Amino acid sequence: SVPPPKNVNRSKQKNKTENILYFSWKAWLALVLLSASIGFIAYNLVLYSDLPSSRGTPKPGSSRSAPSRGLKQKVNQFKNELKHEKEVVRGNKTYHPSFGLFPHGCKWRAVTVAGSSIPEYQWWDFKRKKWVDERPAACTPTGSPAPGPAGWNFYQNTPRTEVRCDNSHCMYTNLYYNNGRWYAIVDGPNHVQHWRFSRNQEIVTLHVQDAWQFVDSVKWNIIRGDTIMFDFIYFIHPTAIGHWWEMLGPLYSNLKRARGFKRPCDQFVLLHLQRQHMLEWVRAMIAVALGVGLQEELPPVLIQEPTENAHTQITQQLEGLDRGTWYIFEHMIITKDLYTGGGRTFLSQRDAQEFRSLIYQQYGLPPPAPRALIPRTITFQRKSANRRVLNEEELIALLKEFGEVKVVEYGSTSSLYEQLLQMKETGVYVSVHTSNLANSPLLQPGSAVFEIIQRNWHWNGLDTSFRDQTASMGDIHHYAWRAQRLNETFYLYERDRIKVAHWPPEQCGTEECVEAHTKVDVKVDIPALRALLESRLPLVFSGTPVAKARIPWPPAVDV
Repeated sequence: SVPPPKNVNRSKQKNKTENILYFSWKAWLALVLLSASIGFIAYNLVLYSDLPSSRGTPKPGSSRSAPSRGLKQKVNQFKNELKHEKEVVRGNKTYHPSFGLFPHGCKWRAVTVAGSSIPEYQWWDFKRKKWVDERPAACTPTGSPAPGPAGWNFYQNTPRTEVRCDNSHCMYTNLYYNNGRWYAIVDGPNHVQHWRFSRNQEIVTLHVQDAWQFVDSVKWNIIRGDTIMFDFIYFIHPTAIGHWWEMLGPLYSNLKRARGFKRPCDQFVLLHLQRQHMLEWVRAMIAVALGVGLQEELPPVLIQEPTENAHTQITQQLEGLDRGTWYIFEHMIITKDLYTGGGRTFLSQRDAQEFRSLIYQQYGLPPPAPRALIPRTITFQRKSANRRVLNEEELIALLKEFGEVKVVEYGSTSSLYEQLLQMKETGVYVSVHTSNLANSPLLQPGSAVFEIIQRNWHWNGLDTSFRDQTASMGDIHHYAWRAQRLNETFYLYERDRIKVAHWPPEQCGTEECVEAHTKVDVKVDIPALRALLESRLPLVFSGTPVAKARIPWPPAVDV
């Protein structure tokens, strides 16, 4: 039978509606895909262009409009430095190369003098384009004398100290510094105890009846703007650069989340280290943590006067500051360390991977990315001082069974650009637990670390410090072989062997025992390491996810 005309009309209308809906569905899908593509491109442009500085206040004259030009300039800069910056010996003085980023207007190079443990410095004269002996004023920022610059006043019209803390950091307003110590000016009747802001430093509470009366009675300078404080907690090992991750990771995450704090900051304070310890590696890491842009310089740094003894370095005065003057830091942020309730890694995996990418960007290199095949390039970083591998030839012969072995040895004057190039092509990274492993979080996704740990090395999580950093990246395998027999650890000093060699691991929790085990060499159990390599490397080279290939960390026990 033939349906009535109105049914035919309804059928045509239905077909027309279906066509419209089908077309709308395709248009909607195309729109979603287009939006996702635009979002992905925009995200990468933000992430891999000049991200950190875009959150801060640009310095006068900084250029962010041409990141590709900036990248090219960076590459040329570091290539030229590698070519021209060399160590030079003249008489009893050694002039060391000067690489990388420096604070604005303050570039230096260390000069070691035979027979002296305190280095001298030369300073780059930007006008005359030559090294000079006179330290420029930009290297010792001292702030503005009382009553401060025209139009300036204390926050909320009071010079007393204010502090706000959370689980990760504290923000201070009007933090005082005088004669090597830090003070909080507390007015009113309530007593406030001193408190530690880091493992090595405390804030002394100075109780006064009236904060204004106090500042009117002393000579003071105001250091305006936002300041960041670093306390290098393991100050007796000033070149142990691996510990910088424990400070800079949390700081980077905190600064991304902190409101009302400038990125990059106006200046930063570095405690317990000397300029010679601000290696190029350190300055590059600080730059990324602070949010320094691709074509910007580091903010000014306040650093302590040098001394021969690490234990007295902690009490030294900040360079260029008068001991009789009270210096008031207008706004300061201090990230909590492990000893004051903080953490040792980034707050998120995204922060960690972003930080790694930005380090490569600082040197004009493409960001780390997953590789179709993990290269069978095994980088062994040797040590020429303490914590050497005594049977190194056997170890290298073993590693050659699994891939092409490249032996490297980096020192305090090694270019980070050169180190990043090596990390970029590395598939497997092998090293004793030392500052050598500071580069392990900079490996490409899918790479693996095989760490050699000396006996009795576990106090306060020291044995897992590098593993925690690579774990924060989420895409780097990390394994360890640990010396668990007395005949696998050799003490450099007989007195250490006599005192602590017989101590079981559970008793080696004192500073004396820990320090003794920084001055040892290691003999690797080759069969045991072979078994570890044979069980893990097939998974690494096949691209097995990190979580699936993970195994328990070797315990600190004697067998």
